[in-house]
Amino acid sequence: MDCSELSGEAKLALAEAISEGLGGAGVALLDGNDIAIDTLSGPDIGLDRMLTVLKSSLSGMKDASAYRVESDGKHIAVRSSVLVSEKEKRVEDRLPPGLFQCPVCGFVTTSEDGYQNHLRMHDLIRGVR
Repeated sequence: MDCSELSGEAKLALAEAISEGLGGAGVALLDGNDIAIDTLSGPDIGLDRMLTVLKSSLSGMKDASAYRVESDGKHIAVRSSVLVSEKEKRVEDRLPPGLFQCPVCGFVTTSEDGYQNHLRMHDLIRGVR
């Protein structure tokens, strides 16, 4: 499932909650900006069950109202209504001075120019202009 709009921290929390919600039927693993489900050689988890587990997992997260689930019947995407600038502020409040951390993937740098270029790359990948 596409989780590219979530922060690294939110992806980790969601993967953990999904794994717990699956009750041993599978494990949620981070795969870049996606969360993949490994069924541990068991039967596939149906889309309906996955959506139910996902929505339940999201409802238990901090800032639950900031997330929504989209599905086209084959693929699932978790969207965030939290603006990148708001995410940046929350992350920057925890970092020592002179460090910049990407709210999307967690990349850390000391270069503000490098940080801005990194954020632009995320926008290019998502198709934002």
